[in-house]
Amino acid sequence: MARILAGGRTAVEIEGWLLSASFVEVTGKAPRELLVTDFSGGAHCCLTLYLFSQEGELRNLLYEELGDGVFELRDLDGDGRSEPVLTRIYSYFGDLPFALSPGVVRVYAYDGMVFYEATRRFPRLSLREMERYRKGFLEGKKRGDLEAMKGNALGYWANALVIGRGAAAKDWLMRNAPFEVRKWLLVNEEALLRSVSAFDLSTNRKLPPEKP
Repeated sequence: MARILAGGRTAVEIEGWLLSASFVEVTGKAPRELLVTDFSGGAHCCLTLYLFSQEGELRNLLYEELGDGVFELRDLDGDGRSEPVLTRIYSYFGDLPFALSPGVVRVYAYDGMVFYEATRRFPRLSLREMERYRKGFLEGKKRGDLEAMKGNALGYWANALVIGRGAAAKDWLMRNAPFEVRKWLLVNEEALLRSVSAFDLSTNRKLPPEKP
């Protein structure tokens, strides 16, 4: 357990198995922010992160349960402040083996009070991942490896979706993927769209009646 003190009293208690803490620069305001991470141990799991502001009083800025994912801080716009970069792993999505489960990059930015997702503002990392998965897909296609094609197609499409390029990515996959892979992608399309959307998709596919 980690106890974070403020004003001589315990402000926050965090229970975990392998906790670590560090000071980071993400808001541009003194004092630096406190980053606490916890790793649960075991295969393929689980990373949790807590980011606190110490300005005035201890205040949580970001909390994420990343599971199998990866977290790093990178100054993407050269302003001296780091942006949190989270890679979420689509573990076993659509019955994929873990080794072929792709990752999707999400970038967060500070708005003066809290962090919000800003992946579209920083598309370079997503574009890099799209190209990597596209190459992996084409290599899998040459080998006739359907599972490799599925995993790489999912990574290509998902990273395109988070920067607003999902329609073009889907079109490319529908033109280049074999039937079995296209069918798998379309069967799992709604789950994929839900995973990158802040809103639930309507299950009602009918248009409302026209008003008289």
